[in-house]
Amino acid sequence: MTHDVAILGSGFAGSILAWILARQGMRVVILDRDRHPRFAIGESSTPLADMALLRIAAKHGIGDLAALARYGTWLKACPEVGCGLKRGFSYFHHPAGQPYADTPDHAASLLVAASATDAASDTHWLRADVDAWLFDHARTAGAEAHEGITLDRLGRDDGQWTIEWTGSGPGRARASVVIDSTGSGGALARAVGLERRDDTLLTRTGSVFSHFTGVGSWDAIRQAAGDISTVEPFRSDDAAQHHVLDDGWVWILRFRGGLTSVGIVRPTAWATEALNNPERAWGDTLARHEGIHALLATARPVRPLAAVPRMSRLWSRAAGPGWALVPTTCGFVDPLHSTGIAHALSGVERLADMLLAEHHDAATADDGPWAAYGRAVPDEVAWIDRLVSGCYAGLPDFDRFRQACLLFFLATVSAERSIAGGATVAERGFLDARNAPLRTALTAVRDRIAAGESFTPEALRALVGHLDPVGLLDPAHRQRIAHTAATK
Repeated sequence: MTHDVAILGSGFAGSILAWILARQGMRVVILDRDRHPRFAIGESSTPLADMALLRIAAKHGIGDLAALARYGTWLKACPEVGCGLKRGFSYFHHPAGQPYADTPDHAASLLVAASATDAASDTHWLRADVDAWLFDHARTAGAEAHEGITLDRLGRDDGQWTIEWTGSGPGRARASVVIDSTGSGGALARAVGLERRDDTLLTRTGSVFSHFTGVGSWDAIRQAAGDISTVEPFRSDDAAQHHVLDDGWVWILRFRGGLTSVGIVRPTAWATEALNNPERAWGDTLARHEGIHALLATARPVRPLAAVPRMSRLWSRAAGPGWALVPTTCGFVDPLHSTGIAHALSGVERLADMLLAEHHDAATADDGPWAAYGRAVPDEVAWIDRLVSGCYAGLPDFDRFRQACLLFFLATVSAERSIAGGATVAERGFLDARNAPLRTALTAVRDRIAAGESFTPEALRALVGHLDPVGLLDPAHRQRIAHTAATK
């Protein structure tokens, strides 16, 4: 059969793109080696992701999609789809071999709110539910879908792609355009001869992770110790919770119903060794950090621990004649600041716009918007990498780590305000990557932090205070920042 677009991978990005295109009358086929529902990480949404969902839903008349942009509307419209409340980001420093302790000025913690209320807040996505829900909507809209397949051939000749696969039986399709939304799969990148640029990325971390029941409440643990500072301006449990180690961190993402995503992120050498025995790597890390051990004392995994030795990866280009990679397929850095969902959705939005343009055969040209996207996405991954790697370079000094985190939040606030003011991601780049003055200023400070420098609050404000419309750098907050998002 002949299709306009073939999409490899039926995670949230591939399914949303298929839903959009099929609804507009395009002939779409989705191919996936797995079947829904299936486990996936990359579960923490952000204001930038929510803004993208609302724009996509409004632009393409998909009201059901808009419900996922707020915790309150999600629970009202589709309570059967698993999610969790995310008011913002919380960080707590746990030096190895020492009990957790904070000061009145919160020298060992940071809370940054993205939303003013629970109803308007971001969400944690239970990906098995969310991806399956979106995939079903794509099929209902008219996309042809094949799950549980093995890709046997992916080649292009005479301006058309030929795709052959086996599953319950042999399959074959022809398509004008192929979009790869497989994440780390890499089939399309190899087919078009892209170069790996992993070694250009500065962030070198791996992870051990699973879903758990019985995870404790950090807020309850701290209140029992006489510390009530973790529940204002929001409960730190209702966040992407980061327990920061001397060389990494532990994520805690809570879903409704008692399920929790937990992962340890540490340097690739640790994660590579963890491949042999992830349970031992997990236990050894917890044993060296009393507070985290107490938090997870009654936690039990609902699936075996998984290990990824290195998460950061990058292909040399994101698009070419007749093909494109979703941003998180082109490259990924690290989950530290929850960039994955938002970056992927920014690609869905741009690709849909290009494919639905009046002359969508521009997808077959090696110039114009298609080529611009191909160049922009790897640069955006590199920009995320600069900001995230600066945070790791600050460790084990939590004050330097926190300062580098604030640089990241300055970039997100700039991006949110640009988009809220009517700019597009195609114009500004993800995380305002093409805002040259902002990028130059934040990079200069990031490089000084990575070189070992620590700034007083006054010095940091003197350098980048002009980029801080919401008071992120104001020491009067005492590391408790109540609201930053541009639209909530």
